[in-house]
Amino acid sequence: MGCLGCELWPKPAKIRVEMARELKSIAPRTNHKLTKVIKKVIGQRKTGEIDRDREWIADQLQNWLGLTDQQRDILVDVIRRLCKCYAGKLGTMRAGHPGYADGFDEPKMFPGRMAVAAKWPGPSPAERLEKPWLDGAPRLIFVSDMGDALSNNVPFGYLHDQIITNVTSDAGQRHLWLWLTKRPERMAEFGQWLGSRGVSWPENLVAMTTVTSSSTLNRIDALRKVPARFRGLSVEPLFTAVKLDLTGIDWVIVGGGSDVHAEPFLIEWAEDIHAQCKAAGVAFFLKQLGKNPEHKGLPLKLVHRHGGDWAEWPAHLRVREIPSGFRNYRPATEDQSV
Repeated sequence: MGCLGCELWPKPAKIRVEMARELKSIAPRTNHKLTKVIKKVIGQRKTGEIDRDREWIADQLQNWLGLTDQQRDILVDVIRRLCKCYAGKLGTMRAGHPGYADGFDEPKMFPGRMAVAAKWPGPSPAERLEKPWLDGAPRLIFVSDMGDALSNNVPFGYLHDQIITNVTSDAGQRHLWLWLTKRPERMAEFGQWLGSRGVSWPENLVAMTTVTSSSTLNRIDALRKVPARFRGLSVEPLFTAVKLDLTGIDWVIVGGGSDVHAEPFLIEWAEDIHAQCKAAGVAFFLKQLGKNPEHKGLPLKLVHRHGGDWAEWPAHLRVREIPSGFRNYRPATEDQSV
């Protein structure tokens, strides 16, 4: 939670603008001031509430503007295409339930979760058999995978107490923690904040950011400023071909979108990024082909609804690597002589 304003969960103002643009296209004869009407109907709703109430919003606009049923349905789809974050949809649907915030658009603190995760065991033999790329590595645990712990109103002191303290505990050092954010500049600021207090960035805390298109490549520059031993990119969902500057990057995870209105994911994009990773000596991990994969200009028909079964993929794409440093990692508390 607390991811408001990213490319997968835009602010209400952007949603209103896109709806007005679509209305001008599908109903050019309307004499109403579209932006004003849309703003009145949406009211003070936050992004999650707009997505939740999209059918009602479209019904109201249909009544106000005299839209056809087809035009009304197009407006529903506009909202669905813009609000594509799976965590946002789940967080909105389960808002207020145990373990979930009152609303996805505002972060809520859940102290103690990291301490529980730190006590988890390492990967079992069955897990390693199912995921052979984990062989020889410790357990990999995502940090705040259903939100962004680096939202602006989350205090650095809280992040230190809940994340750093548990990652560096005797139990937490047994694992590698994957901290993914769309705010790598704030992650870098947190690293500086830690350093100013004599605290080093934990060796087993992997700094990661999301890249979805050329417009978000600047996040990689910010990520390089994080004083982490390992850095990774989640290039998912990928909307366009991208050229990545992989200096200081250890891992690249790639995937297509899994939402109902997922944009096409071209197999050629994955092939190109794989080549970039090989040239730079960076581990490449193809997570999924998404709901709408294409190869050589044609749809790729898959049984798995998110394109996550690599048995269905072209053989050369079945690549799931982790950095060699993950396997070489040993907790500071472990006896190095063994």
